[in-house]
Amino acid sequence: MIADTRTLSRRLTEVALAVPGVRSVLPPGPKLATLVRDVRTVLDLPRDGGAVLVQDQPGGARIRVVVTTGRAVPTVALLRDVRDAVVRAAVDALGQRPADVTVRVVEID
Repeated sequence: MIADTRTLSRRLTEVALAVPGVRSVLPPGPKLATLVRDVRTVLDLPRDGGAVLVQDQPGGARIRVVVTTGRAVPTVALLRDVRDAVVRAAVDALGQRPADVTVRVVEID
């Protein structure tokens, strides 16, 4: 059981932003397609939590991360770096490995 998903979301957002090559962290969901179409849109983090989605499920935490990067950054390496950093931070916070971690990368030129 996660005591406070908002606090964990904010912490994981900070962790993802600290990975070299990450420009921003986007909240996952239906609005993502709109943001990708208009990359000049100003991105604001939700006021009540971070941009990383953390769901408390019976089998363990489910974490979804969407990051943006430039075209020159190696995408697969960035994806692995973000995943590893988020998993490490989640294990530190939760005391166990999350059940599912999904990372998506959006290249912005």
